[in-house]
Amino acid sequence: MFEHAMNLLKESCARHDFPCAAVAIGCKDQLLYKDFFGNRQEQPEILPLKEDTLFDMASLSKIIGTTMVALRFIEQGKLGLYDEVGMFFDNAYDKGGITIKQLMTHCSGLHPSLHLWELAENPDMAADAILKSDFTYKTGSQVSYSCMGYVLLAKILEKIGGAPLDELARKEVFEPLSMKTACYNPKTENVVTTEYSEFHGGWTKGEVHDENACFLNGVAGNAGVFASIDDMIRLAAMLSNNGQIDGETYLSKRMLDLATKNYTPGMGEARGLGFQLKDNCYSAGGDMLSDGSFGHTGFTGTAMYIDKETGLYVILLTNAVHYGREGRGGFFRTRRLFYNAVVGEYMREINK
Repeated sequence: MFEHAMNLLKESCARHDFPCAAVAIGCKDQLLYKDFFGNRQEQPEILPLKEDTLFDMASLSKIIGTTMVALRFIEQGKLGLYDEVGMFFDNAYDKGGITIKQLMTHCSGLHPSLHLWELAENPDMAADAILKSDFTYKTGSQVSYSCMGYVLLAKILEKIGGAPLDELARKEVFEPLSMKTACYNPKTENVVTTEYSEFHGGWTKGEVHDENACFLNGVAGNAGVFASIDDMIRLAAMLSNNGQIDGETYLSKRMLDLATKNYTPGMGEARGLGFQLKDNCYSAGGDMLSDGSFGHTGFTGTAMYIDKETGLYVILLTNAVHYGREGRGGFFRTRRLFYNAVVGEYMREINK
């Protein structure tokens, strides 16, 4: 099973859409397929991908770290969806009325991606720079994906939790889910080398690819998590199994249902609490996922989606920026076709 889907990926890799990939497919506590191939680095020297190589999760970090911490805090009674930004900052300027829900559903009106390294003198001043920035639309009137909203959300979580985001993620996510190698700012050499970057001063390896997250010392609400395919299996299996993992409850089904509800119907993009949702619009996860399926992607070429109807989870980790961040159209199409093929093969198998 999944032979056709994997052939699509390997053909795309041969066309130099990306140099490597790690894939995991499962349903609840059952792992159906896992594979990895290619090179974690091709320049300045070739280094093969290993099973436990860490990938830069890019914006998938919004789910792995920030969203999971927020959902845990909601369940623990530390945070409410209608809490307002002004509750957490001495001066929120005109942003005080933005709610946690609006930050998590990308309806805040905040700019998609400011150059924080140009606007703030140091990382401690990043939140103030965001709060001072101009609105790009009226809060709550539309969906507009915003890394700045998630940077601000993480700063709020740090105030609530009394610790930096990486410590909160370790305590609330990585350790409870036994994600053994997931981290911010990895210390290992066994990581993908993302992109040659003037901002980073060379090939980017072990340092977060996202410039804003880099300015924030590698720990940010929008990016920064590094994880292996086995780490991601732990997270996806829990989400697939209604919040259960190893017979224990990580998130209640009620919380997960709340997180995967569509809060933005008719607004051009279906959004849950952090999660991208599948509806009748374009989806990076292809066409075959059932309505209400949920997940997220990352700029570097990472993706995780869970099918709402069956519980099937599909994790695809690549390094789509290794040859440069421009011209990734071939990869985007391959990703959609890959997800279509996986779901199609799985549905044929279970309907035999």
